Amino acid sequence: MAATNFVTTGTLSEKEDLGNFISMISRDETPFMSSIGKTSAKAIYHEWQTDELVAPGSGAVAEGSTFATIAGAQTAGGDRTRLGNYTQINSKTVQVSGSKRAIDQAGVADEYAYQLKKRGTELRRDLELDLVHSFHSKDGSTSTRKMGGYQSYINYTANVVNAGETAAYTAVATNAQGTGTAGTIVRGSADANLNDIELSHVDDMMQAIYEQGGKATTLMTSPLNKRTFSSKAHATGNNTVRNVDDTGKLRQSIELFDSDFGEIRIVPNYIMGLAHNTGADATTNAANYCALVYDPAMFKIATLRPLQETEVGQQGDSTVGQIVEECTLAVMNPKGCGLIVGLGGS
Repeated sequence: MAATNFVTTGTLSEKEDLGNFISMISRDETPFMSSIGKTSAKAIYHEWQTDELVAPGSGAVAEGSTFATIAGAQTAGGDRTRLGNYTQINSKTVQVSGSKRAIDQAGVADEYAYQLKKRGTELRRDLELDLVHSFHSKDGSTSTRKMGGYQSYINYTANVVNAGETAAYTAVATNAQGTGTAGTIVRGSADANLNDIELSHVDDMMQAIYEQGGKATTLMTSPLNKRTFSSKAHATGNNTVRNVDDTGKLRQSIELFDSDFGEIRIVPNYIMGLAHNTGADATTNAANYCALVYDPAMFKIATLRPLQETEVGQQGDSTVGQIVEECTLAVMNPKGCGLIVGLGGS
């Protein structure tokens, strides 16, 4: 009688081979938030002041001029300006059953702790999205209190370079709260079509910001626009060289652009490439169509309540917890920021 040949097919007693780890496949960086400063807020409406010098003019006076004569001839200086932004409450909740916490799981020692950490990372990504997308600052009287993001500081009707109509931003300009009294718009398209980002767009923006007294050092945009910028910089007729270093690595990306008005870093932000629709606040995927041009030193996250993890307690057989933070965006010099719009998508 032949011996039985036992094989793995159909075996009932074979253990599953499940690794004792969990690999997070989503990106968790927050490029804009990580680039700017931090400060504290003391109220739900955080305010700060700006001041500026009068325009240059001749300061010559006649010998022996009286104080009254000199004072009457000089241009009167403007008063300081108060700017402000409402704080926004950001929150996530966690609920884990008693059985889920009790079972032996691969890669997780405590499901509740794991979910808290995961929700905290998601909260930071949500804040990053609001910082680069949000157009409105709302006081909470008729709807949820909300901070104004970067684009709320842009003037959508004045300070427009390459004036034209860009379909993606028509509704944005209409819906914008109107608090943006400075900042500059450079339209990458003079029609309803979305165009590639060009070196000329950056030159126009850098000049406009320089002429307003600002100094931009960073351009942040979606991954596709970052890649397009590098390709355009290497295009025929542009004075760029692809470098091969000592290790044989071909360096093709453009990370630093030296314009006539200073150097600017070109930084990709995957959040700006994600599909997003903020409903009445903006048009679908609006931030995909733009590039932020700014000085990180002039932006700060003002925190009223730092990130807190609170175990609310038991609800039946489940452990319930909440993560909360409250903060807003402060822009020290709105004239030092700009927006290139009418660009390609993600």
